[in-house]
Amino acid sequence: MPKDIDDLYKKLDQSNKSDQKDHDDIVRSINSIGKDNDKLLKEINDIRKEVRDIGYKVDLMLEILNNFTIMLAEDDEDLENNYDIEDTDETWVPKEDESWEDDTDE
Repeated sequence: MPKDIDDLYKKLDQSNKSDQKDHDDIVRSINSIGKDNDKLLKEINDIRKEVRDIGYKVDLMLEILNNFTIMLAEDDEDLENNYDIEDTDETWVPKEDESWEDDTDE
């Protein structure tokens, strides 16, 4: 009977060692998952910052384009107001023989 008890102790010790090894493996895996999770959270935060920066830059570019469009529209209005574009004489041709002489001297 003492031999049976010794065998039981040995099996219990082996089982305990195996359980401890499994426990250590689980703890290492959990720690590794925690580190990976921290890395992912940092990367997600970096991506959020970049998206906000891109969004700000896009808004700024849209504002610039809007202002530029307004400026062009105002310029077109000035042209229409200051120049009579519809009444232009399309038959006008510049002098072919233009010289550098002053016509007022005549």
